[in-house]
Order: sequence, then structure tokens, then C-alpha cells
Amino acid sequence: MGKILRVDLSAGSMKDENLPEEPVLRKFIGGQALALYMLMRELPIDVKPYAPESKMVMMTGPLTGTGFTPGGTKVCAVFLSPMTNYSLGRGASSGYWAAYLKQAGYDGIIVEGAASKPCYLFINDGKPELRDAARFWGKGARDTEDMLRADVGMKDAKVMGIGPAGEHRVHAAMLCNDYNHSASHSGGAIFGAKKLKGIVVWGTKRPPLHDRAALIEAGLRWRKTLQVYAVEDRYTVGHARHLEALPNNNMQSTLIADHNRGFEQNRVTQRPCFQCQRLCPWDVEVGEGEFKGKIGHFNAGAEWLDTFWNLGVKGNATLYLAERINDLGIECGHFAFGAGVLFEAYDKGLVKAEDCDGLRLEWGNVEAIDKLLEMTARREGKWGNLIADGPLEVAEAIGGDAVQWVVHTKRGVPAMHDWRPHFSNMLREIVASGGMKPQGGGQASPPPDLKYREKWGPLDRDDPKGWPQSNVIAEQYRQFIGLMGGCWFAQMHMKPDGLKSIIDSFNATTGWKFDLDEAMVAGHRSAILQSIFGTQRGWIADHDWQQVGQRFLDPVPDGKYKGFTIGKWLPEMVREYYQLSGRHEKTGRPYMDTLKQLGLEEFSEWAQLD
Repeated sequence: MGKILRVDLSAGSMKDENLPEEPVLRKFIGGQALALYMLMRELPIDVKPYAPESKMVMMTGPLTGTGFTPGGTKVCAVFLSPMTNYSLGRGASSGYWAAYLKQAGYDGIIVEGAASKPCYLFINDGKPELRDAARFWGKGARDTEDMLRADVGMKDAKVMGIGPAGEHRVHAAMLCNDYNHSASHSGGAIFGAKKLKGIVVWGTKRPPLHDRAALIEAGLRWRKTLQVYAVEDRYTVGHARHLEALPNNNMQSTLIADHNRGFEQNRVTQRPCFQCQRLCPWDVEVGEGEFKGKIGHFNAGAEWLDTFWNLGVKGNATLYLAERINDLGIECGHFAFGAGVLFEAYDKGLVKAEDCDGLRLEWGNVEAIDKLLEMTARREGKWGNLIADGPLEVAEAIGGDAVQWVVHTKRGVPAMHDWRPHFSNMLREIVASGGMKPQGGGQASPPPDLKYREKWGPLDRDDPKGWPQSNVIAEQYRQFIGLMGGCWFAQMHMKPDGLKSIIDSFNATTGWKFDLDEAMVAGHRSAILQSIFGTQRGWIADHDWQQVGQRFLDPVPDGKYKGFTIGKWLPEMVREYYQLSGRHEKTGRPYMDTLKQLGLEEFSEWAQLD
């Protein structure tokens, strides 16, 4: 669309700015990389995450909102993470909001300053205005969406907003949009610090296309690669069935049992994202049990299922609580691991009911979990406030052996599944920022479209050899899909044409002539930029393996993979990952040769020189 909206909440002012010139766009494309490049040029190195001087940059990508591809649905928000205080915070979301932002005339938004009272931003077909949001403050994400849409008088407008968790600066509060979607990992807390309740978008504009016919052809090829979710998938234990492990009672067990009991009696409605038929989002009406008739709105991934299985809940109470956490706007892993270590401490006698506001924190106590969710979202009581800060803060407050039971990565959290049996997933989680959804996660063999240049595998799931290289490559193709505005859930990289069709869609949209190699370089550039951001604020690569909760590295306690742990191969795997990606194995700083190859010489001050 060629425009970015800059919003200064302190001054109450807004102005249109042009996108950077084409050489910059060709280098960073959109999404995380372009947003981060813009953020790094403006954000003071010593700023605090919630200070008015802190900023958030939200960017779409070239594929976002064209309507001719699946997965062209993404917006990515970047900021300084309040979970780690020194690494990149990042949240990305699908649905409809990003497409409507483009239809409203903008590729992205820069949010700076802080309002003196609650407000929301309304962008109406290229005309932005700030409006009072005092009467919406305190509302959950669902009511916020409905009430802001009613307030602008447009039933088709799209809303991205926050619940109470964002308002109270829960460190991992989410941005929530389109009922079924969220940008996790702290974006909601940044909105809350700025007293921004939400952003409403609507418009009639359409993105310009270089070659419509070529885009249609490439988009149809992309659609043919999609694996579409079935209703029956919603009756299972979600991603745990693929991992063959499920977190029980603060990851004290991995066994899958009757966790999904009663799911088959629920009414499930599949939902599309903007012009995507994969049907990741879904709604549920609970069909049996104590919560019969309750409604929930979910996306793919099922982290919110594992959240409450980690606290001993089973059956449809899981779906009731999952809707609660999404409406309050709390990121799943943040709550699951904070509450998890507290429940374990209660179970083992380190804390008593009288220490917990009278709550009986017994595994599976739905009433207590429900109350603790509310306390966390509003920072009420000792433990609500501590869980809002993070799981390590909870463990440190409990003391004793509790610090051995906590799951965290650099004070942030991994995505909410039990990844422990798997090299690729564990390495991805450990080297991630800690304040964002990890990227990477390699395969045992190269994606078909990359076999012309990548020759590994099949890798052995019990041998670390080759997994760091696989993760480096996976990080690059997952990054470039995001930069283009594509969704990872629509990226079928292990199918023939799963990557090429996306590159061809991108070229047809922009008129550029990227090949797959150039796209991989763009993904690599984005990953390096992300680590430079942390380097500037004191992060080093050794923190990746030194600052990990012990429970996350403990041997798998039971089940098919009993006894397995990646821990015995750390730090060697982490250091190999950095070496292979052109960074120093201990500091994580890129070498000058790496910066030159990626055209990032302007960041030479942060290079590794020896």
C-alpha cells in the first residue's frame, strides 16, 4: 500500500509516512524483518519495555490481503520483550485483521508514546482517529471486539484488542483479534502500558498486484499443497498426538490418557482465515458435562489444551478454561508454567492453602484454576501478581527445590507443549528469544523443494548429529514466509512445491524475481537482525543453554521416550547452531563476513571481531 501510520499516543497525533525505498524493502521485505529494522533505528538501547519512549512496530507483508493465496493473512508486531527485558518480543497473528489493515490503506503501524487515559485507534478507509476507550477498559477480549465494532457502527470492521491481562501489564499478555486469533508474547502488555485498548480497521482499498494471472496460478498451486483440518481433529488431544507426549502436572509425566474425554459430544464449527481453506480456527459448543452449552473460540496449535492438562484438568473443563484464558488475554505457556510450579509446590507441601488466598491448588481443581486466571489477569494477590510476572519469579518466591521444577527459557517461556522428546523442537525453543514464538524446528530430511542444495538425512532422533544444521535451514524458510506475510500453518514445506509456490506468489505480487536461494538469505538476514537486537542489550548465546529451567532439561519421566534428554548434549548443540549460522558460538555476535554477505554492514559495531 506504500504507507505506514505513525501514532504518537502522548501527543495524540497521527501522520502517514512512506514505506522505505525499494532497496530497503528488497532486503527486509516485510513482517518481522522490516518491522525490526525500523524499530532498531528508533528504539533507544537503554529504554524499558513499558516506558513511553518504548515503541511497537506492526507490519504486514507483500502477500498479506491479496486474496489470491492461502496464508496471506499475517501481521507481525515487534517490541522490546518485557519478559526478558533484553531480547526481541514478537507476536504474529492471522485471521482477517491484517488484510483489513491493508484495505484501510496501510502496510503497518508504529505505536509510540503513552496516552493519559484509555483510548482506541480507528482507521476508517485511510482516515485514522483516536477515540476514548474508558468505558471499554476492564472488558475481556471478546466483549472488547464486539463493543468497539459497535462503537464505530461497522459490523464488518475488524478489531485487535486486549483483555484485562494487557491492561494490567501481565508480562505475556496477548493481542487478540477476530475471536479466534492472538498475537502472543507480550504485545498486549505493550498496548496496556500505552493505554491503547485496541485498533479497529476497515476499508475498501486493495493491494496493487504486479501480475494478477501469475499470482492466481501460483496461489492455486499453493492451495493444492494444503492439508485441511477436519472436524474430527478437534476431538483429539491436538498436537500432543504428533509429539507422542503431553504435559501432565507441571511436566511430571508425558502419558496421554483420557484427556479429551467428552470432546466427541461437542459441536464444532470450522472457521477459515482470510481466503484460506485450511480451517485452522474453530469454534466449539460444549456438549456434555458441567460446562455444557459453553462456547469457545480457538485457533490451531492447541497450546491452550496443554496449558490446562499441565494443571491436571481433563475433559471439557479444559475447553472452558481455554476460552477463559483467551478472553482474559494471557499467553498460554506463561500461565501454565507459572501456575504449574505453584501447584507442584502445593502438592509437595512447600506452600499451604493459607499461603494462597485460601485456594486449594490441587491438580485438576477447575474452580481454583479459574480463580487464579482472574487473579493473574488483574494482578490480584501475591500469586496472581507473581504469575503475571513469570514462572521463574514464582519459583524464586517459593524457594527451596521449586527452582528445579520450573520451565522457562531466559525468563520467558517455550511454546506450550511437551517438546522434550524431540531434538528439533527443543533446540528451536532453547535458542529462541524467550519473548517470542520460536522459529526453526528442523526436519529429519530436507524439504523436497530444497533437496537441490541440502543433502542431509534421514537424521536419527536419538543422535544430535545434523539437527543444528536442520534447525538453521528451517529457521530460514520459516522466517522468509513470515516476512512475505504468509502463515506458517499454511506453509506445507514437506510437500513438493510447498516452498516454490510461495516464492512464485511473492514474485507475482511484487514484480521481483526472487529465487529460493535469495528467499533463504532473506530469512537468514531476519534471524541475524533478531540476535543483533539482543546483543545490543546484553544477550549472549551462552545464555541460551545457561538460562533454561531444569524441568525442561530433565530426562523424559515416562512413556515411549522415557529417559531421553537433550540436556546432555548442551551446550555443544547450541554452539554448533551459532557457528553454522555465521555467529560466534559463545557470544552469538555475527562475524563481519556474515554481515557483509547479508548486506548488514551498518550493524558492524555489534560484530564479533575475533
